[in-house]
Amino acid sequence: MERRAALPASRTPAAIPLFGDLDEAARTALARAMHARRYRAGQFLIYEGTPAEGLFVVCEGRVRLSRTAPDGREQVLTIIGAGEVFNMEPLLDGGLTPFTARAMSPVSCLLLPGDALVPLIRAHPDLALVLMRQMAEQLREQTLLIEDLGFRSVRARLARLLLQEAASGTAMLTQAELAARAGTVREIVGRTLRQMAAERLVELKRGRVIVLDADGLRRAAEI
Repeated sequence: MERRAALPASRTPAAIPLFGDLDEAARTALARAMHARRYRAGQFLIYEGTPAEGLFVVCEGRVRLSRTAPDGREQVLTIIGAGEVFNMEPLLDGGLTPFTARAMSPVSCLLLPGDALVPLIRAHPDLALVLMRQMAEQLREQTLLIEDLGFRSVRARLARLLLQEAASGTAMLTQAELAARAGTVREIVGRTLRQMAAERLVELKRGRVIVLDADGLRRAAEI
């Protein structure tokens, strides 16, 4: 019989706020079923259109979920951070993985194999409520993304992204990454960022954007 090493204490369900409301029996069952995984920055976790391996729970780092158009353009759907899950959809509907997941930084996560999810939910119904809340939050984010792409200018979308991503005044994103997330092309992003820099809203450094005027960006973001 296969034997699995115990999960590190920092990467157990009990250490993840998402599962904080579950009872000890549910967390113990999750820990027994999950495998620890680590990925390098830039490494792919899953690919769009492939059979689902399981449910991913991010413990450390950030993961980018995206879809690719037939002409090769990429649209970033969302960024998954520590304490969040992804890839539940194909485990519930039996379809293929709906997006590609790539590590934006070194990532530590837990993988719950697909064939373990439904039995765990049946044995511990509160787990379904936890996962449904997470799916509802992600669906709300997708609705906001559709709104941005349909109703806001590239300038407004970029301003919103910079405000979301800025940490200590700096957004560590390349122009290609910003373009993928804003649903446009790198050339337009570059031109828009230069305009923002000329207005002293931001300062452009190699591989990063420094926010100088957050209030000005909020006005540009139309929020």
